[in-house]
Amino acid sequence: MGSGITFCFLGALSFGLLGSVSKVAERRKCNASVIVVSCCGWAALFMLTRTLSIGNGFSLPSKVVWVAIPFGICAAVAFLAFQRSIAIGKVAVGWLVMNLSAGVPAVVSIWIYKERLTWLKSVAFALALVSLWFLFKGAGTERSESEPAANKKGIWSGLWALLMLIILVTNGMSAFGLKIIAAWGLSQSVTFPYLTVWYAAGFLCISGLLFFNRSKMGWEDFVWGAAIAALSIGGQVSMGKALAASVPGNIVFPVAMGGSLLVVVLAGRWVFGERMSWLSASGVLLGTSAVLLLSVS
Repeated sequence: MGSGITFCFLGALSFGLLGSVSKVAERRKCNASVIVVSCCGWAALFMLTRTLSIGNGFSLPSKVVWVAIPFGICAAVAFLAFQRSIAIGKVAVGWLVMNLSAGVPAVVSIWIYKERLTWLKSVAFALALVSLWFLFKGAGTERSESEPAANKKGIWSGLWALLMLIILVTNGMSAFGLKIIAAWGLSQSVTFPYLTVWYAAGFLCISGLLFFNRSKMGWEDFVWGAAIAALSIGGQVSMGKALAASVPGNIVFPVAMGGSLLVVVLAGRWVFGERMSWLSASGVLLGTSAVLLLSVS
């Protein structure tokens, strides 16, 4: 159990550093699309290597492939939206919305799989909605104080709100594919090949955007993308190790999610100098509470 708890904290640190390193890459003026392409490419390569190392070859039912493709594209779009959002907004807020998106598959599961709506989920959903309202109002207030003219036109607030909505929906749905294959009873046997196709679909989608936009690609963009991929994989592996060490999921997920949020919030304030209004701070506090409730419900 002791080593499992250590892996819980390592998962939190990995995911927290993922959000923080994304902000560093943005400050370095890296191309957001190239970062996503690099991240998905390295992650797909890792998953393929892991699949082949098991010794069963690469085998995946066609119906699982058709599930992996759209949800993998959702994941890539979500991270691209997050990477773009932190160029005009706060990294802590963007990362919080990434975590709040866990409520989307929960709602869809209640609708499709008739899962029970517990009181914990009800409270979490309510807190999430209130949190989003506080975050939107806080972001508008902060922007109007720094750039009154831009905010009056509504250009910034509209773009920021659109990016938050894209993150919320696409990142939430990106994980729903695992729910589908679990319902088919295939989760254990196809997880790694599924994730290989999942990441590859995101890689091809964003690569297509780069090709049509004729975007410039620098080596530094690929390096930061590789670092983000390593942190993402490290977080997932750490959570898997913690669960394998018999640490209950209602401990693993709150520690990983809550811990990553804490890391990103502290980095946003003390490393990147991002100050928050009381509205935004309240939104982060309420949103963190919602994430923790969702992770244990």
